[in-house]
Amino acid sequence: MFLSRLIEKNAALPSAAIRLHQQGRVPANTYLLDLDTFTENARVLKQAADAEGLALYFMSKQFGRNPDACRAIRAAGVSSAVCVDLQDMEAVERSDTPIGHVGHLVQPHRGTERAVIDANPDVVTVFTLEIAKRLGSAALALERTQRVLLRVAAPGDVFYFGHGGGFPLDGIEKAAESIEAIEGLTVAGVTTFPALLANPETRRVEPTHNFKTLRQAADRLRDAGFQISQVNAPGTTSAGTMAQLREGGATHVEPGNAFHGTTPQMVFDPEASELPAVVYVSEISHLDGNEAYVFGAGLYIDKLLGDYELRVLCGRDEGALERVFPAEMAPDGAIHYYCIVHLPTGHRTRVGDTVVFCFRPQVFVTRARTQGVAGLRSGRIEVRPQYDVEARRVEGVS
Repeated sequence: MFLSRLIEKNAALPSAAIRLHQQGRVPANTYLLDLDTFTENARVLKQAADAEGLALYFMSKQFGRNPDACRAIRAAGVSSAVCVDLQDMEAVERSDTPIGHVGHLVQPHRGTERAVIDANPDVVTVFTLEIAKRLGSAALALERTQRVLLRVAAPGDVFYFGHGGGFPLDGIEKAAESIEAIEGLTVAGVTTFPALLANPETRRVEPTHNFKTLRQAADRLRDAGFQISQVNAPGTTSAGTMAQLREGGATHVEPGNAFHGTTPQMVFDPEASELPAVVYVSEISHLDGNEAYVFGAGLYIDKLLGDYELRVLCGRDEGALERVFPAEMAPDGAIHYYCIVHLPTGHRTRVGDTVVFCFRPQVFVTRARTQGVAGLRSGRIEVRPQYDVEARRVEGVS
């Protein structure tokens, strides 16, 4: 879905991917990250957020929490991260990135509360009074007061599978009073997910019913006397949606894929400011007639806009940018050992050829590695170390 935009807007990245893979400096099953473009995209997002008076937490799970990419984003002034679970928090801490928000998509489980509080997050989201009490005990033991957000839900809200739950809008005041009474905690605001969603029919990013619920919850709590400083509205965030988020009542937003230019806004709007900054690099393992088997352990394609034809670049030199072939992934539920590239009769593809993908990734759920590269535009290329999806450096690989 993003391959054509990649070639048009940032052809230096796939060119470098092919060259570096053929040189043995970037192995197969690697997400190659254009660090300069990460920084530029982060500047675009920060400027758009500042113009609307919005604060940013950055999401790093999509690019595998790569420490070099985290630093590239921070260099643009986006200083703290949102973490979906404890493993995400630990990975982000390895790059010395301040923790902004923990607990939204995945609540802290028993035994992790002290680690969460000790990470000194700006806010922690709670779905239930029981979890709030455990966090309060940990905060009290550490002699801290932890700011929390209430996950709010109401009839008509739409959640992805496994993302439901939260405090009912009806009764949100009582819930806030109960949490405010817990020693070690104070209520700072409310949150939901998703606040915005892409509509493939209208080709627009549109507010959800959840966003309306979020605004109502914040208004009701303010009317009840609570000092609500954060209305956290994540979901399909890009520079082009900042005005919409501010108009809906948001104070804080959480871009992720926008940092590497793979949000629906980049599909809907050819002039979207963020540029593609990530490719998945693999290679031909073996051939079976006109089918090429490609190492695919890192393949998880976030099909936010539904199914589409996957296409790849394949070759050993610059000519690969014009050699685009259809590819087929394993079906849902299968192990992603290989992807199959369908080749025309008489093809000249060989074992060891580089294969380059560009799609909307979720690297953290795969077996892939990540690797940054700087200097693509200047020609002074600097290849950074490899990391696994928990941001641990992979030794022995350049």
